[in-house]
Amino acid sequence: MKRLIASLMLLCVPGAQAQSFDHIAYKQEVNPAYEMAINEKKYTESLQKLEAVNKKYGMLYGEDYRLQAYCYKMTGNNSLAAQALKTSWSSLSFDMRTLWYVAPLDPGKIMEGFTEAENALVYEGFDNSAKIRPKNADSLIAIIDSMTYWDQFFRTRLNDSPYDQKAISELDSMNRINEALLEKMVRNIGFPGEKKLQFSEFSIWFVLVHTAGNESFYQRMKPVFLQEVRIGNMSPWIFANWVDQHQFYNKLPTIYNTQIGLKNDFTKKELEEIRKNRFEIGLMDLEFRLP
Repeated sequence: MKRLIASLMLLCVPGAQAQSFDHIAYKQEVNPAYEMAINEKKYTESLQKLEAVNKKYGMLYGEDYRLQAYCYKMTGNNSLAAQALKTSWSSLSFDMRTLWYVAPLDPGKIMEGFTEAENALVYEGFDNSAKIRPKNADSLIAIIDSMTYWDQFFRTRLNDSPYDQKAISELDSMNRINEALLEKMVRNIGFPGEKKLQFSEFSIWFVLVHTAGNESFYQRMKPVFLQEVRIGNMSPWIFANWVDQHQFYNKLPTIYNTQIGLKNDFTKKELEEIRKNRFEIGLMDLEFRLP
């Protein structure tokens, strides 16, 4: 554990975090393109919306190029779909994890019917993704993997002996250590999301969701995490899932409905509230399903 803390200290050198634009505002502008394509089947309008956002911000994120590829696919243009998928893998992502729960945006489905040349174009994008991997990503993932290992180790031990007071004490101690490490990480280098890890934000999920059970940590870090979403370090989906996990632990109603399958019989008023809550953090308002 001392070695883990030392490794984190080497990475946690405070530095300026430039906020080039408000990422919640960005997602609020781009998310209607997803609803146009997935819910309304308005593929041309979705492409036009993506182009407008690209023009305003001078960029799109990797997940947005994935949507672009889907729209080209649905309008019968596999050539442009392949190019967009290549660009998707070659670009930095922000909230790519969300697309795991939106079945039509599965890249495998988008690639169905591609020619050999079109497949090669997409695979070229895969290769490009390694070239844009952020500095120190592997070192940061190694720290997170170690935090996750001990989290799972002590939880498994407690599951095997649920009334063992020593196991309970060890898990409590491990929780406090991981919470302190995560807080130090976030406050010094930013949340370990896609900007830091590229396609690996979910690696912190096991540690993160367990912190939602500590009310003190939750209340202290919620505004910090929301700011991390705004500056582009933490994705809207993982923030929403952490908040919903807190609601689950405390037997409270879901706020963003990211915990798939727990509740489906929402009233119209509840759905409207969820939609409003999602909009406020830049989370797309689509039905999430397990892949």
